[in-house]
Amino acid sequence: MSGSSVYGLLDYGDMIADTTRVSAYARALEARITPSSVVLDIGTGPGFLALLACRAGAARVYAVEPDDVIQVAREVAAANGFTDRIQFVQAVTTDVVLPERVDGIVADIRGTLPLFGRSLVSVVDARSRLLKPGGWIVPARDTIWAALASSTAAHKRIIQAWTTEYGFDLSAVRVRAANQWSRQRLDADDLLVEPQCWAVLDYDSLQGPNVSGPMNWTIEHAAVGHGFGVWFDAETAPGIGFSNSPASHERLVYGQGFFAWPDPIALLPGDEVRIHLRADLIEDDYLWGWDTQVVDGASGRAKAAYRQSSWLAAQPNRELLRKRADTFVPRLNEAARIDRCILDLMHQRMPSGEIATQILAAFPSSFKNWDAALTRVGDLSDRYSE
Repeated sequence: MSGSSVYGLLDYGDMIADTTRVSAYARALEARITPSSVVLDIGTGPGFLALLACRAGAARVYAVEPDDVIQVAREVAAANGFTDRIQFVQAVTTDVVLPERVDGIVADIRGTLPLFGRSLVSVVDARSRLLKPGGWIVPARDTIWAALASSTAAHKRIIQAWTTEYGFDLSAVRVRAANQWSRQRLDADDLLVEPQCWAVLDYDSLQGPNVSGPMNWTIEHAAVGHGFGVWFDAETAPGIGFSNSPASHERLVYGQGFFAWPDPIALLPGDEVRIHLRADLIEDDYLWGWDTQVVDGASGRAKAAYRQSSWLAAQPNRELLRKRADTFVPRLNEAARIDRCILDLMHQRMPSGEIATQILAAFPSSFKNWDAALTRVGDLSDRYSE
């Protein structure tokens, strides 16, 4: 097995059942694709967008997916008569080399928000290496919006859940929960102000995965604020797209991001709320930070100030930090010595069964039997062999 997806089959089913999303992608592909088009589908999952590209008339589709759900995609392609037009590649797109540049790229590799894992890195890399000059990308852009929100239910679920009637001190958990945004379902009535644009991700020109920017609101009506919601509008092609706004009549599969404050804040007319939101990709995940300042409209004094970050939500692993220090001198443990030995024997072009026999003899206390050793060899073969 080469990996397990961040999505399960039921998640993919929810995506396909989201007719607003699917329609926006289908219409964009129909508008872009010609009978000679070669298309790259990044993160194909069970292959649905690749099928839409074929139905729109694509000559060839390279469907790339690192996880084992690609086996399902192959079966789906065969069942729909597209085996000869879809070439499946099980890999991360940044590791893929295609025999030709493509006319267009299609991808929906978002999470709740477009800033999700290494999705933006994959799109920027594919645009640079694999797309023909003047080629198209679906979606063309995502516009990310934010607005202050009042949602007692969302705040209770995130923050107040850690105050119980049993009298235990769960403040350590509460602090971490207050520094972790979550997927919620917000309604139009939850929004306290007019939304502001935080960022525009134009995939034709986007250069990197990190986003940062300020937002400011002046309160017009008294209300209790619990944090702010974040969502996006997608333009899949000119004049085609969808909105994930809480004010939209559609309930799209994505939901909205909710960034809770540690405490509810009584907001009065004239109060100014200043927020600086940032997202920085660190290895394979985003580090989010949001600084909030609420200024009293009457006195000009600060009535609330928070500095929150998903870094503070993490549970620090001191041993891991020690091993990542620039002064640490690594020493291979037994697991590493086993893997190194297996890779050396693979390099000698030895059959897997014989490698398992030698590994079992060299590390008898690490394996229950020959089958267990062969499984370890097979795992490395999946990862590294051609």
